[in-house]
Amino acid sequence: MIVGPILVPLDGSRLAEAALPMAASVAQRLRTRVFLLHVLERDAPATVHGEAHLTRASDAKRYLENQATGLRRERIEVEVDVHERPVGDVAVALDEHAHELDAHLIAMCAHGRTNLRDRALGTIAEQILRGGSVPILLRTVRRPRRAAFRPRNLLLPIDFDHDIDVAVDAARSFARPYGAAITLLTAPEPPPAAARRFLPSASALARELDQAEAERRLGALGEQLRSEGFAAETMVMDQPPSEAIAAASESLPAELIVLVTDAHGGLSSWYDPSTLQRLLALPDLTLLLIKEL
Repeated sequence: MIVGPILVPLDGSRLAEAALPMAASVAQRLRTRVFLLHVLERDAPATVHGEAHLTRASDAKRYLENQATGLRRERIEVEVDVHERPVGDVAVALDEHAHELDAHLIAMCAHGRTNLRDRALGTIAEQILRGGSVPILLRTVRRPRRAAFRPRNLLLPIDFDHDIDVAVDAARSFARPYGAAITLLTAPEPPPAAARRFLPSASALARELDQAEAERRLGALGEQLRSEGFAAETMVMDQPPSEAIAAASESLPAELIVLVTDAHGGLSSWYDPSTLQRLLALPDLTLLLIKEL
């Protein structure tokens, strides 16, 4: 359960401010506080997301206080800080602040699109995950707007080859205060291409057995959640993971998707390496990214 502060990094843009409604909502539901942070960048660009970039500590402090005023009107406890020593790596600075604050969550936004720079360097969220262990509540946005965060359907992709407890615990932490339904999703990996080519009958049988086992295990997990008072459904899909997640999210629709990363900050072997980037390219998704230790 989230009890420590929620860290919200802001760069002065309206796009970054789209994280504020979900941070405010979680803070109210879980009765915790919000910490607004701006990190001064070394050799910072003049603009960010098409808007003037905050490059002076005094401007950044004034901006953060203005944002905090709006949150305080909603009876949310808010603190602000400016990392005044310019840094070259914003992700490292954010992670350091998160641990200094004992933050239990980082709420932030990402472009609902990817580009060559993103693929080469990774998004800031991915960099934070590689270097730290604080969960990230990440909203993908293309247009700056402060959409309300009221999750009613939570999608939980499950990889039974990894620690599922951390994922299920995270789902519980969000589903209970919001009264959200949980949909468990898995997509068994197909047999290797060589096996499918040279042993089609055996591969088809193995696939059927994998599907049946996935349905059994997922069904048992769903039953466990229902016994705890949660509304829980299960889905076993015969699609690549990123396609299965996107399709399930759209059909529900899911207002929150919980994804667990491996110890190196990348997605587990159940996902193809580009799954997170492909999801980040979709607009208006909210992802809870958790690092498996």
